[in-house]
Amino acid sequence: MQDICSTLEPLLNRYADEEGFTFHAIHGFYTAMTIIPFELKTDERNEILFGTRVTLSGEDSALLEQALDQLSREIDRQFNEEEGFELSCEEFTDPDDEDLMDWCCGFLQAHFMTEEQWFQENEQEVSELLLPVMLGSGLFDDEPEFEAILEDEKLTEDMCSQIPEVLMELYLLFNSPEEAGGKPTAKKLKSVHKALPSRRR
Repeated sequence: MQDICSTLEPLLNRYADEEGFTFHAIHGFYTAMTIIPFELKTDERNEILFGTRVTLSGEDSALLEQALDQLSREIDRQFNEEEGFELSCEEFTDPDDEDLMDWCCGFLQAHFMTEEQWFQENEQEVSELLLPVMLGSGLFDDEPEFEAILEDEKLTEDMCSQIPEVLMELYLLFNSPEEAGGKPTAKKLKSVHKALPSRRR
């Protein structure tokens, strides 16, 4: 993963504006795209990643494509191996960690672009499984239900620590044939249910 980061970060520093993604946001974005794949035109994708329309040199364009392809394959590999899924950021129990917030925001950006597909089936399960990612993003801190969670430091840390697990459950829910139309195989996340009983969109 470090070699992918070492390729992408110089490109982000060279081309991205203030609205551009960090490496962790890109990892989150591509994680969501691995769970529910969708097509993006190159120009549209680059504008999302860099926060502005960009014209990359031929060499930089090739480096970007190679790094993103490698990233996609690495994320898919993690979802399909026993070791389990790992976030790109080292700290994922602290909701105030900037790298975690970037990762979660990147994930949600891709999620919002295909939101209807996420909720076509198993709406309640998907909504509940997304709660830790939504909490980690910091985007919903002012909403009453999230304010209540944030008041409980232990619950907040516990929910954020479950992000790798809920990602695996989401991946299995959408990509495992025996799970199609069913429920995640892993145990239900008790702290998620404690935080919010049911969340329908």
